[in-house]
Amino acid sequence: MKSLINKISLILLITTIASGCGSSGGGDSTTPTDPNTVFQLFQPGLFTTGYTETMNYTGTDTDGGTWTGTMSHLTQSQTTFIGQAAIPFLVQVKLTNTANGTAISNVGTAYYSVSASDRHCLGYSDSYTTTVSATTTAIPETAKIGDFGVIGTYIDNAGSVDVQSWRLDDGGNGLAKIVQLYTKKDQFGNLETSSTATAVINTSGETLSNQEVIFFADSGVTLTLNSN
Repeated sequence: MKSLINKISLILLITTIASGCGSSGGGDSTTPTDPNTVFQLFQPGLFTTGYTETMNYTGTDTDGGTWTGTMSHLTQSQTTFIGQAAIPFLVQVKLTNTANGTAISNVGTAYYSVSASDRHCLGYSDSYTTTVSATTTAIPETAKIGDFGVIGTYIDNAGSVDVQSWRLDDGGNGLAKIVQLYTKKDQFGNLETSSTATAVINTSGETLSNQEVIFFADSGVTLTLNSN
């Protein structure tokens, strides 16, 4: 149980923050979005102390599970993390597998640098895992469809290595999809989990729909969660 809680909640903590507390699959795209359109990559007000948001999730997994739950976000006052000034995001994840009654609950914190023009995801911590070192790349405030970049490589207290990147895809009808890719390997280089988080956003960076697809290498199970 601890392993499952750690994996699901930590992935949600990491991958939903970078897209402004959202991650997803969008609707039908009837008209391509103008590739010259500029999109904000972060939710409006995300880095303001006291900002809150709650998202409701439903989903299924390839092992017959059906899931429902919430993820709540609170932006907290500036602090320090691994020796750097940081803005902390407190995130609480609650999920229930209604097929077998398994309940998952965890609270974690993601840390971002304070400069809007040089925004880095510094790392994260929860009940089980803490980033001890990170090599990060600045995430731009804005992007156009086709843009992409590296978020960072993170080593935690167990020696596992997380690698994250992003890209901006066409969402159709004036929208875009910010896609965040994540892989986690153990200290021996074996894949533990991977995920793709996709947030459909408008030009202001507001999240309209979300999807998180998580693959668990040890079991071969894929979990898909959606939120509107």
